[in-house]
Amino acid sequence: MDGFRLPPVIEEVLDSSDELCELKTEQPTMLADTLTAKERESLEEKEETVGDGEKGQQEEEKEVKEEKSEDEEQGGAKSEEEEVEDLRAQVIQLLLELEETREVSQRNEESFMELQGLLEEERLASAHQAESFTRQIQRLQGGRAASCPLRLQNTHRHTLCLSPAAQLRSVQEEMDSLEVEKESELEEVQQELRSAQEEVLVLQQAAEEAAAERENDIASLQEELCRLRAELQRLYATTAEYELEITTLRAEMSMKHRNSMPPGDVTQLQEEVVSLTDERQTLTTNNQQLSNKVEQLQQQRDERDDMYLAVRGEGGTEHQRDVQMKVDTYITLSQSEHQDLDSCSVQKDICSSELNVLKVQLRQAEETSQKVQRECDGLKDELAELQQLYGRSQRERTVLEQELQCCKAELQRLVGRKSQSSAEGWNLAVVAVALAAIAVLVVPSFTRK
Repeated sequence: MDGFRLPPVIEEVLDSSDELCELKTEQPTMLADTLTAKERESLEEKEETVGDGEKGQQEEEKEVKEEKSEDEEQGGAKSEEEEVEDLRAQVIQLLLELEETREVSQRNEESFMELQGLLEEERLASAHQAESFTRQIQRLQGGRAASCPLRLQNTHRHTLCLSPAAQLRSVQEEMDSLEVEKESELEEVQQELRSAQEEVLVLQQAAEEAAAERENDIASLQEELCRLRAELQRLYATTAEYELEITTLRAEMSMKHRNSMPPGDVTQLQEEVVSLTDERQTLTTNNQQLSNKVEQLQQQRDERDDMYLAVRGEGGTEHQRDVQMKVDTYITLSQSEHQDLDSCSVQKDICSSELNVLKVQLRQAEETSQKVQRECDGLKDELAELQQLYGRSQRERTVLEQELQCCKAELQRLVGRKSQSSAEGWNLAVVAVALAAIAVLVVPSFTRK
């Protein structure tokens, strides 16, 4: 085939565009020349009118008219300057438009050259195919069909030598078909993007609903915690009241024991003094041992004050044991005293009855303290369960927030890809599949909760 050559119609169009460009480049210079000529003519006319006016007027009015003429000249110069600036702005705008049209024409020329190259490549491919077909026909038919390849070549040359208008029409038809295909692909991509956006909105709504449910659960758990704390405070108050009652009973028992001692003779008193001194020694030793134990228990109690309800209950039981031990010591002491003193049998019965009453009261106090301990243990277990539930809900909330952030990032990425070419349309399908997988993973977690 011959070398590459543009069709005559396109060459004529390019020649006309070059002529227009030359005319547009020559137009600003001509406008500048005409503007300068107009300015000169206007200035000359004004000078002539001013000269004629000065000759016809009197000498007294020359100064006033000169001032007026100067003002008029200044106003005319300003108006002319404004006109010149407007014309210059129009010329600049026309030059900019000319540059834009040149750029557009260059782009069109480049696209036309690309299409022309594609067309030439297709022509070459068709020529090669025709040659291969002719060779095959020559091989099949041999020498009898020697004239047939010549006819095929002539027809192919005839098709290649079409008019430039037909070539342009074919190129335009191809461009129209390509535009239709691009529009259809863009519509498909937009539909996929809309479906993905709808899925993202559904996921956002589900995440918001789940967050609202979690907030409601957290609020209910906080209310339950407040109620349990109030219940614990009430139990603390009841335990303090029981401890006060125990201390008052101990004080009353000691006062009654002291007041029950009758006055006797001096000898009896001396004997009693001797016996009491012995008992005092034993009691001092016992009291010292008990005081050591009480100090140890007090230290343990001070160390365990910061611990929770279970440790406090254990401290209360130890305190009750100390009280029971003290009561038992008082009982043994009173029994030993009454065995030595035969005359105080009636008082012994009274003290024993009072001690029995105190024992019953102590047992009741122990039972109530055990009941309080059990209630405290139950409340402690409930509080632990609530804390676990709260921690689980917090973890689930963080997971949902992370998933929501991922969905938002995916949505932004999809919106950023909206302006890309249609060749990347399959990426949106992959994103839609990923969003569907996220929905499949997230929705069952909502249903379980």
